[in-house]
Amino acid sequence: MFGVVAGVIAMMAERADAIITGGNGTPLGFINTYTWLLVSATMFGPIGAVLTTEVQAFVGLITAANPLSWLWPFINLIFAVVVGIVSLSLSRFYPKIKLRTRLILLSFTCALLDIPLTYVVVVSVLGLPFTFYLLALPIYLILQLGPSTIISYTLLRSILRTPIASLESHAP
Repeated sequence: MFGVVAGVIAMMAERADAIITGGNGTPLGFINTYTWLLVSATMFGPIGAVLTTEVQAFVGLITAANPLSWLWPFINLIFAVVVGIVSLSLSRFYPKIKLRTRLILLSFTCALLDIPLTYVVVVSVLGLPFTFYLLALPIYLILQLGPSTIISYTLLRSILRTPIASLESHAP
């Protein structure tokens, strides 16, 4: 369900990104993807994270949401597996961890992955000079640590307040 919702929002966000950046940058799509990644990894661990991000990536691929749509299934899979495993580890080793702390740790995990993967996208795939990587990296780190984390926290608090959901019953 998260993947479908994220995919629909991503189609709009990535098309807006393509209009704004010509497809060379995806800040709105990035915020959307990593918001839902944090939500699904927190609630359902690695499998939920993979399902959410891959459904979203394949919806974008099928609809040609932006010129880099072919790349996102691979990039999203790396993020989903790593962040999902970190979430699962936090659940096992720190079962009483606060939601805010968990999300911050998961977001920092994404930010660490941004360092090499932004290089792959900007320099290796797009063929842009290294200086573009140096300009893009702080932007994506700020987007990850700021809007993605805050929106994820807000969504999770809303989801967990519903009578049918609780972190304890859905924790990986």
